[in-house]
Amino acid sequence: MLIRNKLILLFTLLTMGVLILFSTFLYSTFSLYRQVIFRTRLTEKAQTAASLLINRRHQFDDFFNQLMESDMLTIVDEHIMIFDDRDTLVYTNRRGESSPSLMNFIHTLKTNQPTFAQLGENEAVGMAHRDSSQTFRVVAMGYDRVGFTRLIMLKQLMIWGNLGSIILLVAVGYFFVKRMLKPISKAMDEVDTITAQHLDKRLDEGNRRDEIARLSMTFNEMLNRLQKSFEAQRSFVSHASHELRTPLTNMLGTLQISHDYDQDSEELKASIRSAMEEIRQLISLTNSLLSLARTGEGLVGLETISVDDCVTNALAHIHNKYPDRQIHYDFGILPGDDSGTFFETQGNGSLLTTCILNVLDNACKYSEGSVEIVLSQEDMISLSIKDHGNGINPSDLPHLMEPFFRSNEVSSINGFGIGLAVVQKIIALHGGTIHFQSEVGKGTNVMIKLPVSLSKKLITS
Repeated sequence: MLIRNKLILLFTLLTMGVLILFSTFLYSTFSLYRQVIFRTRLTEKAQTAASLLINRRHQFDDFFNQLMESDMLTIVDEHIMIFDDRDTLVYTNRRGESSPSLMNFIHTLKTNQPTFAQLGENEAVGMAHRDSSQTFRVVAMGYDRVGFTRLIMLKQLMIWGNLGSIILLVAVGYFFVKRMLKPISKAMDEVDTITAQHLDKRLDEGNRRDEIARLSMTFNEMLNRLQKSFEAQRSFVSHASHELRTPLTNMLGTLQISHDYDQDSEELKASIRSAMEEIRQLISLTNSLLSLARTGEGLVGLETISVDDCVTNALAHIHNKYPDRQIHYDFGILPGDDSGTFFETQGNGSLLTTCILNVLDNACKYSEGSVEIVLSQEDMISLSIKDHGNGINPSDLPHLMEPFFRSNEVSSINGFGIGLAVVQKIIALHGGTIHFQSEVGKGTNVMIKLPVSLSKKLITS
């Protein structure tokens, strides 16, 4: 069932329930009011009959009949009876035999307080009246035709009024629900126009205050993330295809020339060496792409690791690749406890080693001088890797983490522009941050900060 129909049904049922409860209360109240009014009239009739007829019973016989005929508030089927203490009928304004139920009611009359009963369709009131030494029982009964007629009219009015109200409620509910859900219908139509080729479209955010507007804003934020992800994927595929095609094209050209023109073994060896270098470049690029994809999955198990060990492992690889490069590794500020274990964080040792190795490789690749490494720990673990190269152009700093981005100043140096993208994903996976401080002509300082392991924080505190 559509939400619109559910809301209309719920609104109608709730309102109908309220109307029925109110109508029931009103009907019951009016019915009780009718009963009280009619019984009050019967009580007055009985008291009048007792005080006048019994006290003046020795006067002319038609005195009470004349009095009743002059009473303008006549009751339908009015019947007034007076019995003595031997249950003998001494007066009645209507002839007829007394029913057993009436006699049983008479026997219950002991005091002068009014007693009420329902005798068939008629309502009755009775009381005992003492005159000198004799006790009489007075009964007045009748049918409240006016009251019941009004009650029936009220019931019919309520039934037809409630039916009309329900029909009106359905119509009004449909109108208002349709109006309230109109922004959602509009948003659905707008969503239908958003495809992979038109991710730049956005939903109308309306007044930006109510729940529907906030839903549209949230959906637009999701679309922004999707658009960025799609654009990054397109850029990744485009750059990856280009980078993979270049060494393959070079290798094919080298092999084809060698096949057509190389005659002696030295020329063949040179061609094979060139092809092998291209294959190495292709393997390196493939490994970088795999590292980037692996860090993007975020499915890596984390454990307590030592950042110091990761730096040491990365240094071992760098010394093999750059054996003549001077690299200074030192410790900065250390925590003031006696546990003897520092630089522990929650992470993956292999990935963090790859991260540090990529930063060190860039520092050695793009500079000729020494590289300085400082590892510190205060509230967070800080790793500083500083080179003395040419520095980075300020306009290039915001783009360093983009896959395949390479500055024009280093286009002559072999590389793919993937390393720092991998670094950024690994640092984010470990809950850390990375910051670049660079000055053209003086070098670059890369600051990596990682959270201290929770157990280590507890020991320190």
